[in-house]
Amino acid sequence: MRLLMVNPPRVAGYAVVREERFEHKDIGSVYPPLSLLYCAAVAEGEGHEVRLIDANGQDLPLSAVLGAMDAFRPEAVLVRLGFDTQEPDLEVLRAAKERGALTFARCKIVADVPWLVEQVMAAHPFVDGFFLDEPECLLAAALRALPGGLEALRSAPGLLLNLGGAQVRTGDPGKLPAPDELPRPAYHLLPSLDAYHTGVLAAPFTVVQTSRGCPYTCSFCSFGKLPWRTRKIEEVLAELAWLKKDYGVRRILFFDDVLTLDQRRTERMCNGMIDAGLDMEWVCCTRANNVSRELLALMKRAGCREIAFGIESGSDTVLADTTKGVTKDQIRQAARWCHEVGILFYGLAIIGLPGEDERSVQDTVDFINEIEPFYSQFGFCTPFPNTDTYDWYKSRGLLRTEDWSQYFPLADRPVIRTEALDEAALVRLRRRMYWRVLLRPGKLLRAVRPGDWAHNWMGLKKVLGRVLLLARGGAVR
Repeated sequence: MRLLMVNPPRVAGYAVVREERFEHKDIGSVYPPLSLLYCAAVAEGEGHEVRLIDANGQDLPLSAVLGAMDAFRPEAVLVRLGFDTQEPDLEVLRAAKERGALTFARCKIVADVPWLVEQVMAAHPFVDGFFLDEPECLLAAALRALPGGLEALRSAPGLLLNLGGAQVRTGDPGKLPAPDELPRPAYHLLPSLDAYHTGVLAAPFTVVQTSRGCPYTCSFCSFGKLPWRTRKIEEVLAELAWLKKDYGVRRILFFDDVLTLDQRRTERMCNGMIDAGLDMEWVCCTRANNVSRELLALMKRAGCREIAFGIESGSDTVLADTTKGVTKDQIRQAARWCHEVGILFYGLAIIGLPGEDERSVQDTVDFINEIEPFYSQFGFCTPFPNTDTYDWYKSRGLLRTEDWSQYFPLADRPVIRTEALDEAALVRLRRRMYWRVLLRPGKLLRAVRPGDWAHNWMGLKKVLGRVLLLARGGAVR
């Protein structure tokens, strides 16, 4: 069978991340489509002829996707969706159906909400099947059934099917396999890795997962409350060595939800990277209460350049209400350790969480200025419909819209208001946060590196860009 995996085009000029732990537009980074690369490897292992088009990474228009589709003539097409880009992303499947292919989609946030996935399937009858869990873990069973036609997919677990005008849920997939049971991602299907980068790491670059899932229960998070499934450290190290040898990769984003959930495991990985002489630069996300100074120093030796911490709020009350389970003192300590060992840390904060008012916004500004991240990002609270915060805003009539295309945390406008702050106040306060955090003269002077003119010039361009966006009232990137 000829199978086509498509990462759809960018949307409104934004690159889009369409993965199990990030499903919306992004600013400043372009990631390879890791989930589809796994799916392609699974399909090849089942003996199928596979093509992968990364229109997002290669910045291709829909017309280029359709041209490639016409040349390959796939019998089935799989697309991952961004939550805020569902409609443009689904155009790929509409076109595939018009060309006679079977069509399949996946979006975690949509799949987590029974009424929403049913709504999406009803509104888009050209979608034959929707994966209700990780597609790379369910695809082999679906492909084995597929020669019998769509009706035969009733025997494949974890799907919602459009069958004869009715929606049919197939069986429970049960416990998903360990990540090590998957083949290595099919990077050979990409033209190169030169299109991918972050704000810190340049190409050639890719993302690697050492674990999947997050057991924490943050009220605002779409990707928590999941079993933590780990890979063997030996397999991770072997994959890193393979990426370096076969694809020239020297820069990695560890795409785990919480890389340091098991600190001893992270120590073993870092020691393995050092002992193998991998000499890679890498970045990661974790929680401030899941690190120690000793671990951070080891991570630095192993090549870690940047860590993203979720700060969320500088208000003790607002922070506690998120059920995140991290305190400001723990964040202070982690920040101090990062400064001491020389790792950049990226502060992620949310404006408009339940209970937010002008005082709590100022608390966040004061706290971030105290701990001094190298960069801070302020996103509006975006209550995706599979979160506790969605229920909180919905029950109080504080949602401005349920047009999912506007559910982009870095958008110019929030989709919510709080009990104390309306939309205009939230926009004004976020602009003030950027002015008071990023553009302080002392912070800018400390960012200057004597003799490193490339770094200083890039920093100047970013600052000037922020000033222009702030002056226009737009989103800061």
